[in-house]
Amino acid sequence: MDHATTRAAKIAVCLLVALTRFDVGADEVREQPFGDGLTGRDVYDRVVANRFTTFAQDSTLVSADRTGREQESRFHMKWQDFRSQEEMPPDTSILSKTLVRYSHPFDLRHAGYLIQTNRDRVTDQFVYYPSKRRVVRVNLRNEAVYGTDFSFEDVVPREAADFEYERLVDAEFDGVPVFVVDLFPVELARSEYTRIRVFVDKERAVVVRARYWDAAGVEIKELRAPPNQIREFKGIFVPMQATMRNLLLDSRTTLVVTSIEVNPEFDINTWDLRRLESH
Repeated sequence: MDHATTRAAKIAVCLLVALTRFDVGADEVREQPFGDGLTGRDVYDRVVANRFTTFAQDSTLVSADRTGREQESRFHMKWQDFRSQEEMPPDTSILSKTLVRYSHPFDLRHAGYLIQTNRDRVTDQFVYYPSKRRVVRVNLRNEAVYGTDFSFEDVVPREAADFEYERLVDAEFDGVPVFVVDLFPVELARSEYTRIRVFVDKERAVVVRARYWDAAGVEIKELRAPPNQIREFKGIFVPMQATMRNLLLDSRTTLVVTSIEVNPEFDINTWDLRRLESH
């Protein structure tokens, strides 16, 4: 075998390995060399920076099982970054708070969650059950969002400190150049996943695809957010639609953001547990 033939064979093998690694078709992902010096943490810091100080949004979740049978749920979510609040001490352990309240279907109406993300300790999580009329401290690890393919950690904004990182070869997804980074949740994150591979839109710092592996090393879910459904609000880019597939159950759930309020001012009592009980 001459030198040119040997070189061509090596290139072919490299391309085959690359396509196998991403587990997608050649028309969807094409390898791109990278030499920008950015680490995986640097890339994810851009994702975290692409956030409002506060936001309120209404969302619809439409789930379908392998038979095609669908069910719909709707919720309202409020989120606030407490690190930027002047009234909070600089060394506060509170990073953010999330409030989720359901409005549909009827049997979920008024059910709610309050999630407080902390620095250097596990997240505080509370749920309000209308049928019991009380708030209970819970652990939402592995907890699905009411019968959908999203878990609560999929919809609540994550912190950069929740992971260790490994940057992979850059790629292209749906015609958009992306960074590719493997995230390895740290113990304090209490994640249901052991690895998450994210594909980050280079220009808009939005995760447009993610793959999830469980503790057994099995790939269990995949998220896709169409790049053409990303919208800009005051310099922040928001995916207005995303579909999560459960690869084991052959089911899927599409989340659609139906409205969003940018940087509203929340009263501090918004996060009072007693307010979680109010209808």
